[in-house]
Amino acid sequence: MTTAQHSGISRPPIGRWLLFQCVMLILIGLAFLVKSPVASYSALLGGLIFLLPNAYFAFKAFRYAGARAARQIISSFYQGEAGKLILCAVLFTTVFIWIQPLDVAALFLTFAIMLVINWLTPLLASGRPQRS
Repeated sequence: MTTAQHSGISRPPIGRWLLFQCVMLILIGLAFLVKSPVASYSALLGGLIFLLPNAYFAFKAFRYAGARAARQIISSFYQGEAGKLILCAVLFTTVFIWIQPLDVAALFLTFAIMLVINWLTPLLASGRPQRS
């Protein structure tokens, strides 16, 4: 029996990438615990402010695949990015209004660290070497 070969572009392993980023966020939160409990939970909040909108974008953007769904893909990317920006703004506003005391430096530093981790995740958590 011959098996069909998949020649299309496969979807990225979003679940594995998000899990990797969650583990990294927990490690960052534990590292900030050395400074203070406030810095630790502020760091966790900064990471969540990054992760939740990013997860929304990832699941929204990669719902469709294939050349026939090109319009749906473009539309879902725009919707995902708009939703991601709105969620970031809402989450930052919510944290600044409702969470006191807050270590703002830990919050923003962790947000920035998570951004860099997001760029590196495909290289670090792919489980297979990247093609050049």
